[in-house]
Amino acid sequence: MKQTLKTTLASLALFVAGPLVSTPARGADSPGAAPLPYPGALQEAGVTVSKMSDGQSESLIIGNGDLYGIAWEKEGGLFLRITKNDVWDARVDTSKDGPMPKVNIRTRAVIGSKGAPPSYDANSFPEPVCAAALRIGKSPVAQGALDLQRAVATITSSNGGKTDLRVLADRNVLLINTKESVSIDPGRGGQSGTTNGVAWLHVTLPGDLDYKGMQYCVAVASEGSTKVVSLVTSFDISTGDVRSAAIALAAKAMADATGSQEQLIAGHEKAWREFWARSGVELGDRDLQHWWYRMLYFARTISQPGGRFPAGIMPPLATDKTPWHADFHFNYNSWQPFWSVISPNHPDLADPWISYINSLLPRAQWQAKEVFDCEGVFYSISQFLHEPDPAVCKSVNKRALFMNPWGMTIGMVGMTAQNLWHKHLCDPDRAYLEAKIYPSLREAARFYLSFMKQCGKDAAGRIRLGPSFSPEHGAVGIDNCPFDIAYVHYTFNAFDKASKELGKDRALAAECLAMKALLADYPVALDPNGKPVVVDWAGCKYKEVEKHNLTVPVVPVFPAEQVTWFSPEPIKDLFRRTIRDITYGDANSHVVFPIAKARLSMREAVPEMKAWFKSRELPNGLFVWQGHEHGTFMPESIGVAAVVTEFLMQSVGDIIRVFPCWPKEQNAKFTNLRAQGGFLVSAEQMDGKVKKLKITSTVGGTLRVLNPWSGQVVERATQPGQRVTFDSPEGA
Repeated sequence: MKQTLKTTLASLALFVAGPLVSTPARGADSPGAAPLPYPGALQEAGVTVSKMSDGQSESLIIGNGDLYGIAWEKEGGLFLRITKNDVWDARVDTSKDGPMPKVNIRTRAVIGSKGAPPSYDANSFPEPVCAAALRIGKSPVAQGALDLQRAVATITSSNGGKTDLRVLADRNVLLINTKESVSIDPGRGGQSGTTNGVAWLHVTLPGDLDYKGMQYCVAVASEGSTKVVSLVTSFDISTGDVRSAAIALAAKAMADATGSQEQLIAGHEKAWREFWARSGVELGDRDLQHWWYRMLYFARTISQPGGRFPAGIMPPLATDKTPWHADFHFNYNSWQPFWSVISPNHPDLADPWISYINSLLPRAQWQAKEVFDCEGVFYSISQFLHEPDPAVCKSVNKRALFMNPWGMTIGMVGMTAQNLWHKHLCDPDRAYLEAKIYPSLREAARFYLSFMKQCGKDAAGRIRLGPSFSPEHGAVGIDNCPFDIAYVHYTFNAFDKASKELGKDRALAAECLAMKALLADYPVALDPNGKPVVVDWAGCKYKEVEKHNLTVPVVPVFPAEQVTWFSPEPIKDLFRRTIRDITYGDANSHVVFPIAKARLSMREAVPEMKAWFKSRELPNGLFVWQGHEHGTFMPESIGVAAVVTEFLMQSVGDIIRVFPCWPKEQNAKFTNLRAQGGFLVSAEQMDGKVKKLKITSTVGGTLRVLNPWSGQVVERATQPGQRVTFDSPEGA
């Protein structure tokens, strides 16, 4: 049957949370409100808990991406802990640390300290901290409910009283509607007092030899059943003091609430409605549907469009005892949440991570030179917020907490560059590319080029890419790790395309591509049937790594995206065999591994992924990976939304596939998932067949999509705002 193609020009609606305007309080039915793709599905994803006695599993989270917190019952009343992403005790004391590791690439010698430095184990800092705890009344909690669409938590007490909690979308203010009293818990230390009826807590977090420290202030204003809580840090203001600023912010919010609380709430709900209007899913599998919405809600509570400070590996919400200093782990954990928000059509939630990577440039350049004697940038496995330029540091090792062997994986450079480039691939913006992506991407390419020029070669003239470390297995000093090889490919390809788009550094890009051609094949060993499977390094024996933490041999499929559905069949067979052979633990691979399976349309990925996450689902709608060290509020759990998205739509190598790994027996539809090239994809599967496919071009360019009916790749030139509609063949 003949397939028809329709194209129309339409103005593309861009839904972003901008300045808030007056609308009716509930906003949902107001004229001109942004339409929600699937309002029933979003409403179903709301969370209700019948008790709230445990801060990890039964608390409810609220936030605006900068200020956020959780609420639960403690000591007979409602208890909240709030913080901001920039609130860190960022001190470092390296006075007792030994020399940093140094790698001589040519001789393959690795000298210097091993393990974590004493400064890492001896102190809790550097770490993000909870800014304040709040107590609301003394009535036990009977029930809690979280409305995702309106971003409000409603707590019902045993006496029937209700408390509504909102972190306002347009300011760092917690709006509380309750008849109960609200007070600041004195356990955080600092100075406290009252000014013009506004209670406040003013805390100074100390600095060190190189870092001046920071201050913040929490202020609480009350009038009848309306309470407002503001939080201001020294990074929020350029003049004045945090106490005056926090008091003024609380007073302004109270004045706005007193003048028209309905309007204040309407503005908050409008911003969240615009967030949810950007994309949506409606799935036959209600668990996956709920998880998709809940994880995107979680993402928006802890990450803010245009933000400067990303959330660490474990925000200090239910407890101050966060693992690994709640740092930024560069070999996987901190990568995952910011890769994961892009395809669900929230690429601006990656802004804080990209801003942070840019702020690290001086330190990453210094680390590349200091540890590897290379140009470019290198990121250790463990980095922190508010790290000063090493050029001005006087501390031992310039405050660097470098880990040997965990911090010696050279592939971390490419993985870091990937989030930046992935943002541009799916949300093209030349100015953003030039200002915020290209500088770090260029330095990543320069590191690999500088490193590889010092590497030895095998008898065939291929680069022996090392010494390195397979994350997180074996010993330092290995060569040709699939993680490293794949990310060198990724980085050089990305840099070449960015260089071409900007018309810069073409000679450097050509040199990178020439070096890329010398990379070795992925290392393999023979399984018991005599068939090759990919292993962790050159010379690695079959099952030498019995259980993986990170599924390193599968990284070329995902996350590094070098092996795709369109790769030659022998290559796909090799990686399918590797995937089926591999064993991994419960810590780090339950997002990337099912995506790797989905990329090769291995349909067992869906039930396996669902079963594991179902066993980890908590009453509050979040997940726990494995005990406290991989606990409830890990931003990497946002990756669950990315897994569901990958089951529905994939975009690799600028080719779009719809329902590549969705079960045939499950109906599904989605709206405006974001693909490479800036295309917004909407589709529906019913009774095992694709019925609808619509794609909108946001910036123009060539659309490439795998026709779900013919199995052929279709190409179309598009203009910005153009919508391309594919109709299913008659009888399909």
